Amino acid sequence: MKNKLIQLSTAVKTFVKDRSMILAGGFPMSRQVNAFIKEILRQRKAGNLKLNDMFWVEPGVGFGGDLLIAEGVVDSVISTFSSHARPGLSMVVRRALEQGIPRKIKWEDESNLTLNLKVMAGALNLPFIPSNSGVWGDLKNQGLWDGAHSYPKNVIHEDPYGSGKKVALLQALRPELSVVHVQFADTRGNGMILGSMYYDYWSGRAGKDIILIADRIIDGEMCARFPNLVAIPGAGVTAVVPWYLGSWPANSPGLYGEDLEHMSSFVKISRNEGTLREYIDKYVYSWKTYDDYLDLIGRDKIKSLESNPSTVLAEAFQKWIYPEEKVCELLAQNQTAPIGN
Repeated sequence: MKNKLIQLSTAVKTFVKDRSMILAGGFPMSRQVNAFIKEILRQRKAGNLKLNDMFWVEPGVGFGGDLLIAEGVVDSVISTFSSHARPGLSMVVRRALEQGIPRKIKWEDESNLTLNLKVMAGALNLPFIPSNSGVWGDLKNQGLWDGAHSYPKNVIHEDPYGSGKKVALLQALRPELSVVHVQFADTRGNGMILGSMYYDYWSGRAGKDIILIADRIIDGEMCARFPNLVAIPGAGVTAVVPWYLGSWPANSPGLYGEDLEHMSSFVKISRNEGTLREYIDKYVYSWKTYDDYLDLIGRDKIKSLESNPSTVLAEAFQKWIYPEEKVCELLAQNQTAPIGN
């Protein structure tokens, strides 16, 4: 079977395209694709990636979305809210929407139901899906679409079977790329999620290309033993990126908790453009290697994040986790191999 492991930098340079729709998995504080987002910005700054007008879709715009918006690469957003949950609200989105700093972004509001249904419709290869949510209120009004990106809003339609009831026909979302953070994945792309699923059952099926960011690479036997935990089947996954702590400062239940101290600090830092610039320079651009990345988080901090009540969720699966040396060997095999299914 094909080995789908690739380096983080390779994944970004290969699959992130300007003006394409990218759907991010996870939720604020949990399983966010933050390492992938930082690498997008790093590759752009290095000149390896032309990126000026991202079409960003995220159930709740949190830490990673803030970084993209703060760096001025986002043109349009589809989301249900912007927040860092317990740590508070960032000023990044507010400045972009109200003041156009660093640029004016277009924002389309959805409810948690309408956005999930649109992603589900995309995963099922349907052009649209009916919904009760979206019939009333301002969610049915157009806010984002200006011709630059194709995103017409809900069409209100009467039941063709004669009940007289009106429903909203929601356009399916079929992003060019879906990126989902999972705790475990095997080399064939089977992704296993512990804890809340959020949108990711459908997000991991909706993209034309699907990338998993995995904290740990596992023996495929684990997927056979626990098929109920395989949330995203490898048949539809394009590539897997091994990156432990790829969700930090958000959590990855079973492996590490959220870094509330860091996230609360970021919320305060984001109130000032100067301190936010210093933060991005340090935490996005300053490090060169994976070890540098871990040092930036702090080795003692990592130990404290790993000392988390949720780690009981992963205790039974330790014997299937590949050691770092094995993962490096598998990555080396794919350095010159073609990427894809």
